[in-house]
Amino acid sequence: MVGTATLLTACAAGPNSSPNMIFERKGLTEPTLSSFQYCHGYGCLKKENLSLNEVEKTGLISAFGAVASAQEERAAMANAVAYMERINAAKAGTENDVGGTFAGYGQSGQLDCEDEAANTTTTLIFLQDLGLLKHHRLRSQVTRGFFIGGWPHTSAAVVDNVSGENFAIDSWFESSGVKPHVVPYDAWSSGWDPARDGPIVVE
Repeated sequence: MVGTATLLTACAAGPNSSPNMIFERKGLTEPTLSSFQYCHGYGCLKKENLSLNEVEKTGLISAFGAVASAQEERAAMANAVAYMERINAAKAGTENDVGGTFAGYGQSGQLDCEDEAANTTTTLIFLQDLGLLKHHRLRSQVTRGFFIGGWPHTSAAVVDNVSGENFAIDSWFESSGVKPHVVPYDAWSSGWDPARDGPIVVE
């Protein structure tokens, strides 16, 4: 669950806002390939100091693959996030993270949406730093809910360079190492849930 001030900040942040916002809120260092903090334990309560070696960096590039369109790039970002979850889970002990917050509440190695948003944003920054993102730019995380439309929920997000459309890249709904959902912001912010509404195929 996220504090009121955090929610209001995330709500007000626009498509040109910095992806580093979540690191500033959580007291995390800005991630680099050689040094980053991996969050778990709810709200980044636990932070693992990690780095990517050359083999892992090559694996990340391979997981992203070659893309020729914005749609393909969104799918590639999802693949890269899943890859990073798998290799980092082995280091942080979060292999048994269960999708959603309440299903695995209290279990060791569980992540909430704030953990997931921070870790997914870290991966997106790596893709940007590696020069792989051609069709999207990064932005701050997005938040929905505020108790009126459901529990507060946060996700990493990107913006399509041509259309200006915002997309949530939400890894919270799935268990560790499973590809995140890439969902148009308008649908996501209205309360979209894959268990109820089914996956969205983004054109």
